[in-house]
Formats: sequence, structure tokens, C-alpha cells
Amino acid sequence: MEEHHTQIGELSVANIPIQMLAITDRNGKLTPLWFRFETKEHRIEKIAIEKTISRDESHCAGIREKKFICSAIFGDERRLMEIRYHIESQKWRIFRFLS
Repeated sequence: MEEHHTQIGELSVANIPIQMLAITDRNGKLTPLWFRFETKEHRIEKIAIEKTISRDESHCAGIREKKFICSAIFGDERRLMEIRYHIESQKWRIFRFLS
């Protein structure tokens, strides 16, 4: 896993690299299911995605990404976040938290 450490309580930081488990349907629609990341204490936290609210694609400055707005439970709180999948590098990240 890439070097980036954060704590669940500190999750207001953007661009957190994550490992993602996602599925595709027969038509190629991608749906993220859960992800994990490394905390500052070097623990691996696994977070289940409750719901994918929207999906879109972004083409900015030659960078192609799939964008997902998802909700998930972090500890005791429900968070809304934008998750992005960089098509060329095939890497996932939490782009930003919306709540």
C-alpha cells in the first residue's frame, strides 16, 4: 500500500489513497463495495460503502477519472465522500469528504 497515513478522526484530508473492492455488471458499470487504508498507527481500516449515490466521469487536463459520490460509516458517523478512480493508473483515492 502507498505511504499515506491518516486516522479516522482526521478524515477531512483530501486525496487519501485506498485499496478498493468493486464489482462490474454485465454492461461494465463499476460499483465500489468497500475500501481499506492505512492509519497513522499502521493499522489497516476496512470501510464498507453503504450506498453509491451518483457516478460520473471527469476529463480534466487529459486526466480521465471515474467519480463516485458514496456514503459510508466511519466509527460512529456517516460520511459522504467523493471517491475517484484514475483510469490510466488504475488507482483509487478518496478525493474529498462532503460531510
